[in-house]
Amino acid sequence: MYRHKKPRNYKNNQKSKHDRWGVLLIIFVVVILLGAVSYFNLHKNAVVLNKKTLCPESGAVSVTALLIDATDNLSLQQKKSFLDEFQIIRDSIPLHGRLDLYFIHGIQSNLLKPVVSLCNPGRGDQINPLVGNPRHVEQTWQDGFGKPLEDEITQLLEASPDKESPILEGIQSVVLTSLSEPSIRDKPKELIVVSDLMQHTTNLSLYRGPVDVDVFIKNRAFDRIVSDLRNIDINVWMLARENALNRSKLADFWQRIFAEQGAQHVKFCVLVESNRCQYD
Repeated sequence: MYRHKKPRNYKNNQKSKHDRWGVLLIIFVVVILLGAVSYFNLHKNAVVLNKKTLCPESGAVSVTALLIDATDNLSLQQKKSFLDEFQIIRDSIPLHGRLDLYFIHGIQSNLLKPVVSLCNPGRGDQINPLVGNPRHVEQTWQDGFGKPLEDEITQLLEASPDKESPILEGIQSVVLTSLSEPSIRDKPKELIVVSDLMQHTTNLSLYRGPVDVDVFIKNRAFDRIVSDLRNIDINVWMLARENALNRSKLADFWQRIFAEQGAQHVKFCVLVESNRCQYD
């Protein structure tokens, strides 16, 4: 009886098919394993945030301290300009960077403490969907960072004026409490001062007529409130006042004051009414 013979290359074709399926299976397994490893590493390296401050448990990546001198009332236009600038600063805080808000009181016997200290937890569009929920992250930013800061700022701007303006004392408080922490020694630090720069205390006042900066610096009262401003970027938002000294002379005066305390990067701008901060 005649038996039909299969083509000579049949076995070779079958073996080739099996080989291809084997290769595809190996590739599939490798892809799955790589995906699992990547997923594990992403979760393993996910930053754990403090529930209260939204800062990483390992520490903030940067610190921006905002010192507000509201010992004199701001006009409606100045408040609007300031809020516009504040929103820009708030939204520019880097992921896991910290923003500390300080408010200068008239009579200062103790170190100021930040009224708010929060880290940027990230926006929804910055989060990898594999390790987090973008919608949840965005809501956390709004409820835990964006809105609380704006609400606190609005309240601060409505505070009653004070008889004294201890600006240098306020700067010293900020440096000692926020900008001298060992954990941020090698991290970016910025101090933003919002003020008319008219220092006025019992021992040091710019309201007593023209002041010689050299005499001011040699005053023993200055020695007691001097700060170490090295490695801190200084950004000054000057508030225009009718009873303040000449704007240019006042900026020069404070430029020397900051330099005397080791500051190397100082930037001045003027919060002009009905406009944004204008840099000279």
